[in-house]
Amino acid sequence: MELLDKLKTAGKMRDEVIATDFLVTAKAAVRTYAVAITETASPEVRDVLKKQLNEAIDTHAKIASYMIKNEMYHAYDINEQLSHDKEKVKKALEMVNG
Repeated sequence: MELLDKLKTAGKMRDEVIATDFLVTAKAAVRTYAVAITETASPEVRDVLKKQLNEAIDTHAKIASYMIKNEMYHAYDINEQLSHDKEKVKKALEMVNG
């Protein structure tokens, strides 16, 4: 693998790692807000948490759409996602092993 190809692959993989981390974080926020809503007795606090939950859901949807559009995430085809993940592992190993 040529140096330029390695750099391009590393850049794409870096972008995907960042996007995936952001997606996982947004998903965790959705869960956390949902649980917090069920734990509060205050209508005012519940309203604030609902607003934040909706924002977290919107953020998750935007990230997922970005990843799907850029072929980083194959949410509708598990076989394609598995193939994609295997290819990422292969490229990562090529980068490490030279």
